[in-house]
Amino acid sequence: MPDLTLAMADFATRKQTYPPLARSRALDAMIDCIGCMLAGSREPLAAPLLKVLPTTQGESALHTALLIGTGRYGSPADAALFNGTVAHALDYDDTNHPAYAHPSAVLVPALLAAARITGASGSDLIDGYIAGFEIFGKLGRAMNTQHYKRGWHATSSFGTLAAVVAVARILGLNRQKTVMALGIAASSASGLRANFGSMVKPLHAGYAARNGVLAAQLAREGFDASEVVLEHSYGYLSVFNAGIGFDVDPLLALGESLEIQTEHGLALKPYPSCGATHPGIEAALALHAELNGEEIASIEAGVCEMAFSPLIHVMPKTPLEGKFSLHFCVAAALVFGEVKLSTFTDAKVMDPRVRALIAKMSMKTDERWKDDSEFSTEITVMTQSGRRLSRHIPLAAGKPERWFSPQQLRAKFDDCTVAFGGVFQSRVYTTLRALDQMPDAMALISQLTIKE
Repeated sequence: MPDLTLAMADFATRKQTYPPLARSRALDAMIDCIGCMLAGSREPLAAPLLKVLPTTQGESALHTALLIGTGRYGSPADAALFNGTVAHALDYDDTNHPAYAHPSAVLVPALLAAARITGASGSDLIDGYIAGFEIFGKLGRAMNTQHYKRGWHATSSFGTLAAVVAVARILGLNRQKTVMALGIAASSASGLRANFGSMVKPLHAGYAARNGVLAAQLAREGFDASEVVLEHSYGYLSVFNAGIGFDVDPLLALGESLEIQTEHGLALKPYPSCGATHPGIEAALALHAELNGEEIASIEAGVCEMAFSPLIHVMPKTPLEGKFSLHFCVAAALVFGEVKLSTFTDAKVMDPRVRALIAKMSMKTDERWKDDSEFSTEITVMTQSGRRLSRHIPLAAGKPERWFSPQQLRAKFDDCTVAFGGVFQSRVYTTLRALDQMPDAMALISQLTIKE
């Protein structure tokens, strides 16, 4: 077995100049994530976190890192936990294939915490993001789709290693200390898909961010761990993929063919729901315009086999469950003609028009794209008058081939941050756009403080 842990540590500590496309995509993703983080800080799950995590109003000797969307400060690890959880709270944050994970909700909170520890530049954060994203993608190639199908939530299981690589790079850990950090982090990686549709799913992103920050800090102070935690027979790869195997080659090619530049590597989300619902939502929105109010008799969704794994709800009882129900998302698109943050409320989940359409909908595997990995979806509607309307969306908006325009990115950011007011929105967005030229990333973090 090759020395995979050492290879990952070598990548984390290797100086590498990343191309403009990689940097541009990383910056867009970071802007998108901070918008999601601010929106998520107003979600119900933020309140119990703020009650449990030790924080202060303003900085103190122990509490130096900002909990985004508040005026409170905690330790870097606790801030990463809070910020990662709220970043993923709305399921509006970006995704990655082949990891089938949410990279920015893990990486951005971890990097913001690391910046508070070291005073890193904006350029350093973008470098750290690209390096962490590389780990997400290469682990996906090494272990998926079997890892995901077994029930692991890769946002947490892959994200813990991705976060520790990103933070180790920002903290300037040497090769040996990075090996130790990987060993520490690997033992904290977890995340079960049984918790999809609950507050624990976004907590997975917070866990991964926190684990990466804590592991890097411990390693920096001399905490030791296994030097072969990836390749050991009882290590990360063998235990997570026990009995099904893994491919070591991607992990020996870290930094080559950068994952952030691949065809499907990074996807921004146009809708605040599970990425597997997005082609279906887009198709349903197009059909809504064609129907012009005509009564619907039945709806059929033709999906790939993998869509059934995350889309575990049919008739949701809560907005969170609605995010993992293709039935709800399609019905809402057909009824309201839009799917945005305000779609996922108790009132709309319980809307009798929506629930009536859910009862008329079936979801089945379409043999034409049975093995598709991008959640290709066709929605077919039969009207009471006998008309048959279909729309097929093979690739969701926000993928590299269909990347957000600057106007779309700003519109989503504004949708996420509307509660904070126009002055705040413009100030933060302008600061974010200049991140790569910022000598001290704390200038950004100071803009994100909210007076309570």
